Amino acid sequence: MSNLISYSQKFKTVKSCLKKIESIRWKDGAFCPHCGSTRKIYHYSDSIRHRCGDCTRVFRITVGTIFTDSPIKMLPQWFIAIYLVTSHKKGISSYQLGRDIGVTQKTAWFMLHRIRNAAKNIGMEELLGNDVEIDETYIGGKEKNKHKDKRVKNTQGRSTKTKSVAFGIKERQGNVKAFHVHAAGSSTVLPLMIRNVALGSSVNADDHRGYSTLDDIYKLSRVNHSKGEYKRGNCHTNSIESVWALLKRGYVGIYHHWSKKHTQRYLDEFVFRLNTKKVSEGERASILLNGGMFSRLSYKDLIA
Repeated sequence: MSNLISYSQKFKTVKSCLKKIESIRWKDGAFCPHCGSTRKIYHYSDSIRHRCGDCTRVFRITVGTIFTDSPIKMLPQWFIAIYLVTSHKKGISSYQLGRDIGVTQKTAWFMLHRIRNAAKNIGMEELLGNDVEIDETYIGGKEKNKHKDKRVKNTQGRSTKTKSVAFGIKERQGNVKAFHVHAAGSSTVLPLMIRNVALGSSVNADDHRGYSTLDDIYKLSRVNHSKGEYKRGNCHTNSIESVWALLKRGYVGIYHHWSKKHTQRYLDEFVFRLNTKKVSEGERASILLNGGMFSRLSYKDLIA
């Protein structure tokens, strides 16, 4: 399934989508999602409903997944949406997704956030190590591009009045992790580093003062961007900055804007694609289904 045509043909029916979900959820045998019983699960002839022999509850295989409360007939659209989100390197807008799969913009927006939520933490368990680069970036529109009555004063530099702050960690030739933070000070950076980077690793950073405390537990090397220094020997932050470049191209060219409260999910979306860039498009969609299908996000929680 290296392209959209072959992928859509494989999952063009509700039955084929349900079969895929069952292969993931019941890989070790059928069980009831309500009581956990494995003693006896009855299957209805429509292949959609099931009944537990112990608690007697009737259920669908989609209960408790990212597909929860979505009409069962929409499963082929869901699978196409997952493919599109995971294959478009700069993301896809809810308006475009809605047109592509034949749903409203509001429905597509909700689907996109559920898919982004499913992408979080996939393959993120291992600590990063060896040569690591760190950097922070500020996400938000420039004041000079806004209407005059919407401009906010004193937002230049590292101001967070109108911008979201993302802190990123990139292992050279390896994975990347990104976090939405309130500020990139040492009190925020140090705990994130300890939880995600092996102690004693070589860390490359710029001259931001929030990274000074890392020198005690890591082999810290720094380049002074304020003086026009961007590479000194093996010390540079070019890899993590290329991550931010792709993120901001998506922000400016695809999304145009996202609210601060959703920033982490957008970061999770971009990080997932970057960390799975060496696999085929269809395989990447399968990785998301296998690793994040049970990361349910309700609409109530989304808009809270």
